[in-house]
Amino acid sequence: MKVEVSQRPRASMQFIGSAQRFAGGTLQKRASEEYYANVENPPQSIDERRDSVATALADSAAWKFDRFVTRWVAEEIYVRALPAIEEVRSDVEEFLAAAEGKGSIELNEGIKAPAYWESGFHLAPGGWDGHDLMGAALDQMAFTYVFSTGGVGAVKTGSNMLDQRAMVAQAAPKDTYEHIVDLGAGTGRFTEAVRKTYPEARITAIELSESSVRYGHAASVEKGLDINWVRAAAETTTLEADSVDLVAAYTLLHEVPPAENQKIFNEAFRILKPGGDLVIGEIAPYDKQEPFHAVVLDWETENRGEPHWRDVLTMDAPGMLRDAGFTDIEAFGVGGGIYPWVTRARKPL
Repeated sequence: MKVEVSQRPRASMQFIGSAQRFAGGTLQKRASEEYYANVENPPQSIDERRDSVATALADSAAWKFDRFVTRWVAEEIYVRALPAIEEVRSDVEEFLAAAEGKGSIELNEGIKAPAYWESGFHLAPGGWDGHDLMGAALDQMAFTYVFSTGGVGAVKTGSNMLDQRAMVAQAAPKDTYEHIVDLGAGTGRFTEAVRKTYPEARITAIELSESSVRYGHAASVEKGLDINWVRAAAETTTLEADSVDLVAAYTLLHEVPPAENQKIFNEAFRILKPGGDLVIGEIAPYDKQEPFHAVVLDWETENRGEPHWRDVLTMDAPGMLRDAGFTDIEAFGVGGGIYPWVTRARKPL
């Protein structure tokens, strides 16, 4: 589906995307140059790095303006996207209602969401289900005009986010899988990459947001993609034990507190067949980031609706996977850098 909104909301979304590109590609780059010109030996811990940046860039207009624009964009996305999608509500509702074809959808009404679900991801009002058309607003407005431009968080300005998802899907160790589960599928952009990478596999997309499940299912049907959509939490998928060959996830972990991530790892281990694989695409831990960019990322914990960011990017994910029972654990960057950061593991035979 491609919605056609009027000129004013379309132009406002384009302006927000341009502002984000300018912040990430120009202001942040300049602030980074200023920092390293003043700090020859940056500290190692994230607390010391934050203090170091605050001191070195106390008078930096580039740093202050970059942070202002980044926060402003995060707020304005939904201020503009939700009214824009309301403008085409009838078209979106018709699109959702007409979704019949390949794949299936299980909405599982009455699910009790975990406590962290109320934290309001990315400053979205009410979180991913704060609006009944949030799935369409995220895909058609936020992703198309803003997120896809890069320039925020771990995504560099000009990066191709679809290519990044494809690289993670292709990082799974085997050439073929019978049944693949995508945890935290959102509106299905990574699920689509998995579907294209493994055209013969059975694909199950697990997502807690009802609006995202409805939209993701309709979008996959429109594209002729055979994907089974299930509304469920990644910690409690409702799937049978030992029934899956590959569990995949893309940028799910940083939205969830570490204790819940352990539950997700445990659930992935439970549903995987012996010998099955796990592949996760995420943001690299702070200790893999260069000092200034680690502070840029850490800033989002308090300022951009990423309340679990700091805890997740400093947690011992390999150790947690071992605690869940996984072996053959490895972590590495793909695409010539450290984002996306891939973690692979296997359920032993």
